[in-house]
Amino acid sequence: MSALTNKVLETDSSSLEPVVPLQFAALDLGSNSFHLAVAEFDGHTLRVISRLKEKVQLAAGLDKDGLLSAEAIERGLNCLKLFSDRIQDIAPEYVAIVGTYTLRKAQNAADFIKQAESILNHPIDILPGREEARLIYDGVSHNHPDLKRALVIDIGGGSTEVILGENFTSEILDSLEVGCVTTKKCFPNNQITEENFNKAIINASIAISEVKKFYRSESWDHCLGSSGSIESIYNVLESLGLTQGVITLEHLKFLKQKLIEIGDFEKVDFSVLTESRKSTFACGVAILYAIFETLGIDKMHVANASLREGLLLELVEELKGNDIRHQTAQSLMNRFNVDQEHAKQVQQSAQCIFDQVADFWGVYDPIYKNYLDWACQLHEIGLSISFSKLRMHSAYIVRYGDMPGFSQQTKDSLAAIIANQKKKLHIDELDNKYDPKEALLSVVQILRLAIIFNVKRDSHNIQDLEFIAGDNHQLLIRIPKSWADEQQLIIAELQRESAYWDYHKIQLAIEIDHSQ
Repeated sequence: MSALTNKVLETDSSSLEPVVPLQFAALDLGSNSFHLAVAEFDGHTLRVISRLKEKVQLAAGLDKDGLLSAEAIERGLNCLKLFSDRIQDIAPEYVAIVGTYTLRKAQNAADFIKQAESILNHPIDILPGREEARLIYDGVSHNHPDLKRALVIDIGGGSTEVILGENFTSEILDSLEVGCVTTKKCFPNNQITEENFNKAIINASIAISEVKKFYRSESWDHCLGSSGSIESIYNVLESLGLTQGVITLEHLKFLKQKLIEIGDFEKVDFSVLTESRKSTFACGVAILYAIFETLGIDKMHVANASLREGLLLELVEELKGNDIRHQTAQSLMNRFNVDQEHAKQVQQSAQCIFDQVADFWGVYDPIYKNYLDWACQLHEIGLSISFSKLRMHSAYIVRYGDMPGFSQQTKDSLAAIIANQKKKLHIDELDNKYDPKEALLSVVQILRLAIIFNVKRDSHNIQDLEFIAGDNHQLLIRIPKSWADEQQLIIAELQRESAYWDYHKIQLAIEIDHSQ
C-alpha cells in the first residue's frame, strides 16, 4: 500500500471518524474555455466532485503576429479570479494548472502567465502538444478500463489531439493545429454557407491527412471522442432522436445540412447547447466531419473523461512517488544508448557538489535538484547524432523531443542547462526562462564541474574535496595535494574551466591543500 494511501486512510486511534479524503484540482486553460475539475481521493478511488467552466476564447485574441490581445488577456484573468476562490484551500502540491494551444503559440504568453500565477498563487505549465495528447489518453483510458486498442479524438479551441493506444498505454500521439475557435476564420461574418462549411472541412482535412497513415481504421477497435465539442455534437443528435449511443458520418452530414439551413452562428439555437458552445458548434461539426472522412471512422463513442482527468491521475501518481518525468529520462537514456554508468558517475559527482553549495546559492528547491539529475542523465543523448556540437544536439533533442511529464517551460530550462554543459558559457541562453536565471546558472556550474571530474570516464569519488560557494556564483574548490597529484588531467581541465567563468567575471578558484 502506498504512503499516499496510508495517509488518506489513517484514523485517529481515539476516534472512529476517518480522515477527510484529500482534494485535488486540475485547471485547464484552453483556447476556447477554461475548465476546473476538483476531485477527492480516498486511498482507492479518485472521484470528481465539482467542475467549473468559463468561455474565454483565448485563441480569438491571437493576432497574425502571434500576440494575445489585451482584451483576451483580461478575459482570461477575470475568469481566473473566479476560479482562484475554489482552489485556495487545496494544498499547492495537489493542484495542477496547464496551458494548451494558445499559450503554446502566443509570443507574449509570459505576460499572461505572470499575472495569472499571481492571481492563482500557483505555477502554470504550458503543455507541449503531444504531452497534452498523452494526458488526454490517460484520462480517457482510466475512465474506460475495458478498452483494448483505441483511437481517441479531442477537438479543442485551437488544436485537435489524435491518439492511438492500447489499454492504458498511448502509442502514437499527434496534436494538429486545427480547432473550433481557429476554424471560425473559414466562416466570414459568421455565415454558415455550403461553401464556407466545405472550406472548413477541407482546412481540417489537410491537417489530418498529414498523420492519417498512423491511424487507419484497421489499426484500432474502438473510437472515442473526449472533448466538450464532441460531447455537444452527441447531445444535439440525442435531443433530435438521431443517435443510439454513437456518432456516425451520416449524423454529421445531417448536422451539416441543418446548420447550412440555419445559416448564421448567432441563429444556432439547439435546446441542449450552452451559450458558450453556440458560436463554435458549426466549427466542431466541420472538424469532426473531416476526421470521420479522412480516417475512415464508422462510429464514435463519447468518452466521459479528458485532459483534466489525466492531470488529476498524474497528481495522484506523483504523490505516490511515481513522478513520470524520472521514467521519461530513463527511457530517453535507453533510447539513445547513453553510457549509463558514466551518467551515474557524473550524477554522483554533481550530488556531492550540490550538497555543499545548494543552500548558499539558493537552489535547494527540489526542482533544481531534478534539473541537475536530468541534465547529468541526458547531457550525452546528442552523441546519437554526432560528437561534434554534442551539447547542441543534446539540447535540441530535449527541447523538441517527446518527453512525457515535462512541461514546455521545464524542457526549455533543461535544454538551456544542457546546452551549457562544457566549453564557452552562453549565459544569455538562460534568459527569459520560466525559472530564475540565477538558479539555472548555479545548476549549469555544478553540471560543468561534475562532467570535468569524470573527464577520464573512470570511477573515482570527490568526497575529500571541499566546494565553498561565494556571492555572485563564485566558487572555491579546495583539493588535497595527494588527490591533485593523481588527477593532473582534471586539475588542468579545472584551470581551463576557470577561464570560461572569468570571461563572465565569475571566479572559480582552485586551492591545493598541502596539509593533506
